[in-house]
Amino acid sequence: MDVHVFHLMPWPYVEDEVAWPFSSDRFDPARGRALYETYLDQLVYAAELGFDAVAMNEHHYTAYGLMPSPNLMAAQLATRTEGVKIAVYGNVLPIRGHPVRVAEELAMLDNLTDGRLIAGFVRGIPSEYAAYGVDLDESRGRFAEAWDLVVRAWTEPEPFDFHGEYYRYEDVYIWPRPVQEPHPPLWMPAESERSIQFAVDRRVPIGRIYVGVEGMANTFGRYRELANEAGWEPTPDHFTPGHFVYVADDMDTAREEAEPHLRYFYNNLWGASYRAAGVRAVGDTEYREANAFEYERRAPDKGHKALHFDFEALQAAGDVIVGDPSYVTERLAHEHEATGGFGTLIGLFQFGSLPDDLVRQNLERFADEVLPEVRRL
Repeated sequence: MDVHVFHLMPWPYVEDEVAWPFSSDRFDPARGRALYETYLDQLVYAAELGFDAVAMNEHHYTAYGLMPSPNLMAAQLATRTEGVKIAVYGNVLPIRGHPVRVAEELAMLDNLTDGRLIAGFVRGIPSEYAAYGVDLDESRGRFAEAWDLVVRAWTEPEPFDFHGEYYRYEDVYIWPRPVQEPHPPLWMPAESERSIQFAVDRRVPIGRIYVGVEGMANTFGRYRELANEAGWEPTPDHFTPGHFVYVADDMDTAREEAEPHLRYFYNNLWGASYRAAGVRAVGDTEYREANAFEYERRAPDKGHKALHFDFEALQAAGDVIVGDPSYVTERLAHEHEATGGFGTLIGLFQFGSLPDDLVRQNLERFADEVLPEVRRL
């Protein structure tokens, strides 16, 4: 099993529970500059510890993740690392405007990394569409067209025209071309039947995040069923679960160190996206503490775990994996068996407001005491 260190690069200074979008006056550029440096250093350190890839993704108008352009982060890491793969999990294709530019940027990154790039493409969450003024109902159509256009731009030997419903180009013929043949490895998240079918049709690896073992097993199992119906057999490399992971010397210490920062992530960061629906339903343009009860009452998914953090429930389900080295190893081995096997784990070793010293300790303990064991799975 490979292990990829995935970083959301969150803002750790949200002092109250708010709703998306986060107001601009909450961002302090001095703190932001320091955070970027700290977070990049953490990923470089993960590479030095022997993890297989470092990874990042894309979000907008939010303290949830400070990466409106994950390709810029990947370019930074290209110059700071050697050997380790760099996974962009991923570009939000439907809102990126020009898919050909995405193809060009990723081809550049594949050259800059000497073929170390993994290219993940995602549809994104509803707030991304609100941020860029793109109709959410067009997301699947835009995603499919953009995906096929990027792959053709990487692989067509001659200029070609593309006349789709959403994108139209004449004489597409990008420079540079990717180093990897026929193109960088592809990846996408998948949960719904339509997304799983899309991935199966293209034989693309899938992943899920913020879900426990049962949900992961259901998704991967459905992928296998659809692939078998299509006449081919997926390998473990087609499956990639993602989890918050924290390792300490003993179970009590692990929970004590990790729980407040997980709570911050769920309540203050991820929860903001779910509160936003309640804020809009009430008719407010920003979160008002006086209306907090009404927001929760009007939220379409008011029972969601992002709004009601419960460490023990998340730990029992396998959403989060927090404990001593033997516990973490056993939980990963259990998930590997329960899901039918997977080739890569996406680990979030920094989460919420977890400070740098604990992030580094977490990475070190996992690399020293868990990584050698899970590589044998």
